[in-house]
Amino acid sequence: MFSTHSSLNRFLRLGLQLLMLLLLAFPAMAGVNVNSATQSELESLPGIGPSKALSIIEYRDTNGPFTSLADLDRVSGIGPSTLANIEPHVVFDGVSTSVPSGTASSRSTESSSSSDPSAVVNINTASQSDLQSLPGIGPSKAVAIIDNRTENGLFSSCSELSRVTGIGSATVRNISARCTVD
Repeated sequence: MFSTHSSLNRFLRLGLQLLMLLLLAFPAMAGVNVNSATQSELESLPGIGPSKALSIIEYRDTNGPFTSLADLDRVSGIGPSTLANIEPHVVFDGVSTSVPSGTASSRSTESSSSSDPSAVVNINTASQSDLQSLPGIGPSKAVAIIDNRTENGLFSSCSELSRVTGIGSATVRNISARCTVD
């Protein structure tokens, strides 16, 4: 079949190169696991830059592993358009990895007037950026809170945030330790 030894060597080298290409391409075909991805892996997703990647990692570290696109929708800066772009490229299996202190996820991802990420926020007086410092509250939810507060009056308790469209009991539960109406 092969007339010379060099032809066999070329065929074997080509086969080995093809095998290496397949092995390197396989993880990319599997999708990015948002529960264990690094910042650079998240940035490989369409529409995810450094700021959104850091927000995903910070949310994951604070709230635990993602189970669906609905969980990703709670991350500040991730909206319907971004979800549509990344949906075919992400997976949710596996266990969340913890990120050591001092890495990207431990740095602030928002330029808010509240520099303390554990500060208590008065939802009746907070600015949009202060509201965005709460876990699961992004720009659109912060605006919705302010609009609801303006149209319907002050909140008598933090649990009343559930009257705001897009804020459910899980979000209320996640922010309860940092929320006040006093």
